[in-house]
Amino acid sequence: MKKFTADFETAVWKDDETWVWAWAVCEIGNEENIKIDNNIDSFIEFCKQEKNASFYFHNLKFDGEFIIYWALTHNFTHVEKKEDIKDNTFTTLISDMGQFYSITLYFEKKNKKVHKVTFYDSLKIIPFSVDQIAKSFNLPISKLKIDYKKERPKGHRLTIKEREYITNDVLIV
Repeated sequence: MKKFTADFETAVWKDDETWVWAWAVCEIGNEENIKIDNNIDSFIEFCKQEKNASFYFHNLKFDGEFIIYWALTHNFTHVEKKEDIKDNTFTTLISDMGQFYSITLYFEKKNKKVHKVTFYDSLKIIPFSVDQIAKSFNLPISKLKIDYKKERPKGHRLTIKEREYITNDVLIV
């Protein structure tokens, strides 16, 4: 089962609609395997192809809200009991204090055969910012900066600088 680090970059438009304008994943243990794209639908499709993989977001509370919204707007149903898991359902592990630990999307469940992906919060494992991780572990790469206020419409084509930025974030974590 593969494991990946993952990250979203998001934008807010004039009418307060928010969306993912960039995503990246990096396979843990195979850092040459990095995928980048510009919308959440292609991210979920990538995840679906990586059957039963785990994805670690640094601060799942933020990124996870986009995954939950995607699920709820794409005919997935939230379930709380294991016996209720079936095709197109999802589960969450969120504390009473709003701490996100995991989200699991179940694409298909046939008896004991399950096609799912699970998203975890790496911030619970490494409680530092991405910048602090790079510095604390003396990594040869560092957290980069981009213009966070720049307008990026849906379908925005990532610049080289934006691709480097999101690549460094998943590589560091």
